[in-house]
Amino acid sequence: MSKLPIYAHRGVITKAPENSMAAFQQALEEQADGLEFDVQLTKDYVAIVTHDLNLKRLTGKNYQLNEVPYNQIRKLTVGKRFLKKGTTLLTFDELLAWLIPQQIPVNIELKESFIDQFAALESLVKKCGRLQHVHISSFHEDVLRDVKRINPSLETAFIPKKAFDWTSLQAAAHIDVIHANKKRYYKAKYLNAAQQAGKKVRFYNITGQENCLKNPHQTVIGWITDYPAVVYKNSVS
Repeated sequence: MSKLPIYAHRGVITKAPENSMAAFQQALEEQADGLEFDVQLTKDYVAIVTHDLNLKRLTGKNYQLNEVPYNQIRKLTVGKRFLKKGTTLLTFDELLAWLIPQQIPVNIELKESFIDQFAALESLVKKCGRLQHVHISSFHEDVLRDVKRINPSLETAFIPKKAFDWTSLQAAAHIDVIHANKKRYYKAKYLNAAQQAGKKVRFYNITGQENCLKNPHQTVIGWITDYPAVVYKNSVS
């Protein structure tokens, strides 16, 4: 079987601030096929490439992103543990401008600030039409339902939590693919449930040491990892 696509989780976060341009550029240097990144909304509905709704971990400021306007957010710097002064939070538009000419495959994870924000979601989904290889993932099924309302042909990926009933996949038209935690879900009962429902799976929390990299289950179509170079090496060697 040929090597499956490798998506770098928030870029290469061991060498640059997560979800930063430096992290994404490093991912491509380390043999990643695509990029995984998170998107949240500001109070004035500017899409920001960041994982946390609260910005204290990244910036030191105890700001709830969806309660603060972008004009205030754009002044913040991130990534102080990397000693890279001046690194700022990317907007989705800024990242998109870099992605489009290269047509890098992307997995866009939409976070909780998109719940019940149809207009902002519609704007983002329409912008994704300029990318050739893109899928939208989320922990929130209602967000994925809205994505399908806006663009039925856009691939959606659901990220299940422990309470999720895998037998419900049979009727889940809003879910095309599952993005599952390897530690919890790379097991026969979950793989078989996905296969019976006609769904494919990408696994995250991949370290590069897994035996399944060289002989993945037939439902698996990709890996999401913090270590793209290691996963690449151990997928092809």
